[in-house]
Amino acid sequence: MTPVSVETEKAGAWSSLAVLLTGNFLTILDLFIVNIALPDIQRRLHASNAELQLIMVAYSLTYGALLLNGARLGDLYGRRKLFLVGMAIFALGSLLCALAFSPWSLISARAVQGIGAALLMPQVYASLRVLFEGEGRRKAFSVMGAVQGIAGAASQVVGGYLLVLNIGDIGWRLVFLVNLPVACYALIAGKWMIVETRAVASTTLDLWGAVLGTSALTLILLPVMVGQDYHWPWWAIIAPLLSLPVFMCFVSYEARLARRGGIPIIDISLFKKKSFVLGVFAAFLFFSAIGSFSLSLTILLQVGLEQTALEAGTFFVPSTVAFFIGSLLSGLLAKQGEYWTLFFGMFVFAAGLLTAVLSELAGGHYILALSASVVLQGLGQGIVVPLLLNMILSTVSSKEAGMASGAFSTMQIAGSAFGVTIVGTILFNVLEHVGGTTVSTHLAENAYGEAFSIASIYNLVAVILGLAIFIRLQMSRQQHPYDSPQ
Repeated sequence: MTPVSVETEKAGAWSSLAVLLTGNFLTILDLFIVNIALPDIQRRLHASNAELQLIMVAYSLTYGALLLNGARLGDLYGRRKLFLVGMAIFALGSLLCALAFSPWSLISARAVQGIGAALLMPQVYASLRVLFEGEGRRKAFSVMGAVQGIAGAASQVVGGYLLVLNIGDIGWRLVFLVNLPVACYALIAGKWMIVETRAVASTTLDLWGAVLGTSALTLILLPVMVGQDYHWPWWAIIAPLLSLPVFMCFVSYEARLARRGGIPIIDISLFKKKSFVLGVFAAFLFFSAIGSFSLSLTILLQVGLEQTALEAGTFFVPSTVAFFIGSLLSGLLAKQGEYWTLFFGMFVFAAGLLTAVLSELAGGHYILALSASVVLQGLGQGIVVPLLLNMILSTVSSKEAGMASGAFSTMQIAGSAFGVTIVGTILFNVLEHVGGTTVSTHLAENAYGEAFSIASIYNLVAVILGLAIFIRLQMSRQQHPYDSPQ
């Protein structure tokens, strides 16, 4: 057999990247594009506040629950194959979302999207690591970061434009239909352009671990979201209490699986390392503040301030520009010290949240202050996000890095779902307390400002607590400089 030349490998790698990043683009797009459509979804489907939260959380919860098993399926059966299967499921979920006839049919379709995302996204990361080396790998991941930034910006603007365009008077359904042509391109081009790779070492699935872990998280989040709609029945109180024994079963099962030589989705031994636990928890808090803030701000802009969907979407663009700038600064500042750069980025992000909270508590909707807030948040995120994973991995040994990075990714998505649950519950409960039952009710403008400010206090507290944890970790490292993992 004729050996493959270096040039052919490079050509195959970059053509693979061109298709793989469509999956990266779509999964990020659908994390945010729904936010801008929430008021229209509620108006047309008569969705309750809890159902709006579930529309968001159903995607991220299934995504996070199946992410690690999605990676293992790619190792077993081939990453190109799983990327295409995941993309097909994601496209099906998008179509089902567009055809949804009730809130719960939309929630179910969002879960299908999450399954597709969990199957396709791990193949993007794994393929980039296999197909590129050295400087090429750095460039490939830089391109991926740029695509993620573009997706974040495009989600708000494109979503707003589609809602204003309102072709055929189908409104919010367009934000899901827009996925289909991109998915079709990925399915057709991916068959011929993506280089197939798979893991050399054998691996196994941990389906029971995924079921138990997801069940424990659902028992906490679901009652909090829907309890208000049902006037806090007994099961909304009991279910979170049941999550503790279910979580203990999850921990016990994962430990037994590891002892038998299996591969658990999360290595419980990692959580014996205090520095790792604190670092992951701090990251969980940080990511819980990011997506949930955009939920409350979107509702404030569209319903409280009566902006159009396009105006509200455009409002987030400066944040994305600031994110790009922050990501560039992150690498430069990190040369002077990664931890201090991380502290600075989280401080800037917290300053942005504080600016937003104070502008509303002052009793007026100061657009310039809110604009400054999203710019500061984007800048802070851009500085922090590139550093977080490396900071977490520095608390474990090199042989534990793979499992630790998987745990980090799962907690990142779980944090987003948790933040949306907490902030959404606070926001909608405050709105109902001041005189409304849905976000479409025309309450007084200052009522939305009050609800936004109170809900955003969670975001601020979460980031400050995360910052305090990282400062504590750095102090511990300085006091015990020789205790770093090998």
